[in-house]
Amino acid sequence: MKKLAVFIFICFVFCTLNLLGQTKTDEDGVKECLQNYMSGTGDRVEKAFHASATMKYVDYKTGEFKDVPIAEFIGRIKSNPNAGKSDRKIEIVSMNLEGNAAQAKIKIEAGNVIMNDYMNLLKINGEWKIVSKIFSRADK
Repeated sequence: MKKLAVFIFICFVFCTLNLLGQTKTDEDGVKECLQNYMSGTGDRVEKAFHASATMKYVDYKTGEFKDVPIAEFIGRIKSNPNAGKSDRKIEIVSMNLEGNAAQAKIKIEAGNVIMNDYMNLLKINGEWKIVSKIFSRADK
């Protein structure tokens, strides 16, 4: 019985040490990518997206479908000197991860607007990137 207890203890110690020595998990990588996006600053937002990513939405004023290359979206952020500095509440509402694909919902409240961003991410060459973004906008 004592040998079994020692064996279990040794297994516990090795498992704990293995977990402590692990590098970033995929969940951590997805969260890091989303945090880059959520920063609102040009260089970090750019880092979050794959170069060929797209942004699609329905214009809340006109009802027109829009399909925007991500470079255009990033350009708008980089040209805004107040990007990332606004008084806003932003949070990851949900996140699903399976293999090398992930999906996340981000809620942003700023002023009188609520935005819900839906991000699709892929792990490309070992790094998580947003490959597509759709969103909805509503007034409070």
